[in-house]
Amino acid sequence: MGVKRQYSDTEKAAAMAALMAGQSLDAVAREYQIPKSTLDSWRNPRRPKRFETQKEIEIGDLLIDYLRANLRALKAQAEVFTNPDWLAQQGAHEAAVLHGVMTDKAVRLIEAFSAHDSDTAPTD
Repeated sequence: MGVKRQYSDTEKAAAMAALMAGQSLDAVAREYQIPKSTLDSWRNPRRPKRFETQKEIEIGDLLIDYLRANLRALKAQAEVFTNPDWLAQQGAHEAAVLHGVMTDKAVRLIEAFSAHDSDTAPTD
């Protein structure tokens, strides 16, 4: 087995920039003479496997249950907020705050889903 070659920060940055610019893994590997497996590991660093304790699993389960209940409550609130009669009874300030909070929460949920999708998106 050969000696593992070390790459400078400049080499790594140039190769990563080429990948981010849309060049294929094969093309970048050829151009920079870096193994595809090395490029792939730079592009998609793997998280080390983590062993969870029973307490961590229980807390995770409770957190998921809490989030489910919270999302159900938010959905019910959103349905009330769309009622024109109820909305007409709210003052301008209350409606503006409600709009800001609802928008902020929606954007945060979209960002969370987008981050999750990019973490799990297939590569080449």
